[in-house]
Amino acid sequence: MSGPVAGSRSGFKSPALAHATSVRYAEPRRVAPTGILHFTLAVSDLERSRRFYEDVVGCTFWRANDTTVFMRCGANYFVLSRSGYQAAPNRGRDTLIHQAFVIAAEDFDAALAHVEACGVEVLVYEDKGHRSFTGRHAYFHDPDGNAIEYIDFQGIGDTAAPDYQGRERRRAKSHLRDEVAEPEKS
Repeated sequence: MSGPVAGSRSGFKSPALAHATSVRYAEPRRVAPTGILHFTLAVSDLERSRRFYEDVVGCTFWRANDTTVFMRCGANYFVLSRSGYQAAPNRGRDTLIHQAFVIAAEDFDAALAHVEACGVEVLVYEDKGHRSFTGRHAYFHDPDGNAIEYIDFQGIGDTAAPDYQGRERRRAKSHLRDEVAEPEKS
């Protein structure tokens, strides 16, 4: 970014802030966010996605407008937005790019049975190998290919432990083909 925007009384460089009256320029410093308010998932059909996240995932509808559905999950929020250019973040059955929803340990088995009873395939199940977030992990896709993780979060794991070599998601995937060395032919 270059210097301040022409005509800006604020000292900000971004045109979006040039004439803003509800923010004032301050001495720049790195500031840590206090939390995450919501994340947004791109979807192609708002009503279909709302039903999926209510009926399958178990979240609660909060409100909607013509391009967005606001959902609640416990005390947290997420947004379903129809942009007109939605694209699945993963290819095929991959689940690497995902949103994780915490399920109470005593409800985890019933939650997975419910996902399957709704006609949704659990693509990956893991109960070991997660060093950061321990617990049982199950991954499935929403109707637009967004990957959803259910986890009965048991706490932070041993992050100093060596990588677990048996994890399904650690195997070479088609989208990484350019980065994965092909075995030499003899």
